[in-house]
Amino acid sequence: MHRIVILLILCLGLLGLPASTQAQEGEVGEPTPTAPIPKLHRVQAGETLTSIALLYGVTVDDLIRVNNLTNPEFLYEGQELLIPGQVGDVTTTVYTVQMGDTLDSIAAAFQTTPQEIVSQNNLLNPRLIYGGQQLVIISRTGSEQPNALTGTFHLVQPGETLALLALRYRVGLEELAAANHLTLPAILFRGQRLLIPGEQPYQPLSDEWVRLSVRPDRAIQGQTIAIYVENLLDGQPSGSFAGQRLRFTPYNDGYVALVGLPVDAPTGLQQLEITGSGSRPWRPFRQTMLVVPGLFGRLDLTLGVDVAPLLAPQVRLEDDALLAPYFERFSPTPLWQGAFQYPLADTVVTSNFGEFRTYNGSTPILHTGVDFFAAEGTGVFAAAAGQIIFNQPTPLRGNVIIIDHGLGVTTGYFHLSESLVSIGQNIAQRELIGRVGSTGLSTGAHLHWDLRVHNVPVSGQQWVEQAFP
Repeated sequence: MHRIVILLILCLGLLGLPASTQAQEGEVGEPTPTAPIPKLHRVQAGETLTSIALLYGVTVDDLIRVNNLTNPEFLYEGQELLIPGQVGDVTTTVYTVQMGDTLDSIAAAFQTTPQEIVSQNNLLNPRLIYGGQQLVIISRTGSEQPNALTGTFHLVQPGETLALLALRYRVGLEELAAANHLTLPAILFRGQRLLIPGEQPYQPLSDEWVRLSVRPDRAIQGQTIAIYVENLLDGQPSGSFAGQRLRFTPYNDGYVALVGLPVDAPTGLQQLEITGSGSRPWRPFRQTMLVVPGLFGRLDLTLGVDVAPLLAPQVRLEDDALLAPYFERFSPTPLWQGAFQYPLADTVVTSNFGEFRTYNGSTPILHTGVDFFAAEGTGVFAAAAGQIIFNQPTPLRGNVIIIDHGLGVTTGYFHLSESLVSIGQNIAQRELIGRVGSTGLSTGAHLHWDLRVHNVPVSGQQWVEQAFP
């Protein structure tokens, strides 16, 4: 028995496996030596290459060369320039963990060590880091920003050797070994993931996963996140997050899924799991991500007896049931581009998204959109390009228009006095679609604007400030 254990240890040592395969995900490896800290200068308003060169006692030609400047006349405020021949200082920064990050990859990006990150943040379990976590980092990149990890990856096939791969990718054998923490001579195994040095952005994931990103990097109740994936294998991804099924559609070189987090979505650490299937199953990607509580107010309203019939719970249930199939509509192609815009020329908010309202002492009801004050007859515009899929009155919401923008994204415009569109009509962003009114459950002229993702009401303000997908 002892001989078998010794032989196994010797075999593992001869394999020269990279740290990411020898250890479980997130395990802290041995300290790695750090390179000298580069000296970076952040361009200020009015500065030129000449003034920066004089400041540091270097030449303009050297600045152009080390920074690969194709247009030396063009500098912008905040641009970081490497100063040749000088050493910079360490910088303390706060980094938000991205999905797919490991302690090793974060340490490499900031030219520090996993051990230092563990120590700075008092991590009791170094193997558990999660998306949205904020870590204090001692950066040795010369700035508060991480160095971009670059290269591509290769999955080892039977019969391949490090020398053959070095020839195929036209990189040095020692460079290839160093990039993968291998000691020469190294024995490779089938399915081993190797980093091939190069200039393309690289994400150190596992198995056949090429890229995975979640935007924004923090998930908040009542907001939207976009999950983008690429995988070497053929097929279609699927998955779940915070109790919701992910619905992926082709986008760029991979697939994207939009997730609307309900205002009552579970908070704390939630698991993201993505897999897929094609000619063979995809190995699953799993990592936890922090869901942050949203901030939602409460509003108590007292309404007159004339609208009391509309407060009956059955009226709301019937209204919701009528509109649900339209808000749940999914078309696989985005019909819009860029950020959304507010549906009124002048926006005066009278009631925010996510408020919990009571009507004459009723049980609190979620306010699913934003109310804007506007005079009767004011023009209402499409928040983004899309197609009209609903255009009729309902008892509770009055005259309603719903626009399908694709990928499960819809916007609703309630309490209108007039509609200027028809079912099936394709419209452009900022195109006039109707006019403000006071129909349905309303005490005065205003526009209620809804934005939903797979029928989950989410903050429209986020979509105005950030472009999806």
